[in-house]
Formats: sequence, C-alpha cells, structure tokens
Amino acid sequence: MPLDPAHRHQIEQEAITAAWEADRLTACDDAIALLREIADLERDDDGDVIIGTDADGHNDLMSRITAFLAANDE
Repeated sequence: MPLDPAHRHQIEQEAITAAWEADRLTACDDAIALLREIADLERDDDGDVIIGTDADGHNDLMSRITAFLAANDE
C-alpha cells in the first residue's frame, strides 16, 4: 500500500532532521576533543595557555581549530 503524501513528507523530514542531528553531534564531539587538547597544553605563570609554533610559524592545533570553525559555522 503506497504512503499518502503527507506521511511520506513527514518521514522525509524526520530523516533530514536525524541526519542534521548526527552532524551536530559529530561536530560537538570534535569540539570537545579540541577543547580537551587545549586544556592539556602548557600554561604560563598567569595560567594562560601557551600555543607554540614550529620553525615555520605553523601550529597544527590552530589549523585544526580554524578548519573546524570554517566547517561548522552555521
């Protein structure tokens, strides 16, 4: 028996919502991982986090934070 259009639309909307929620949960997990990594960084005498760079001025953590923000800025 075919679904009526209203029921089909409801099922489609629920699938879209579930996919969006899964993406948001993944983004939250990624953000928590970045925050934990920041929390584990060395601190100066004032308690500020020290974010160092390599000889070329690159910092992998900052690059990952920038990429995360770009991908999840909604």
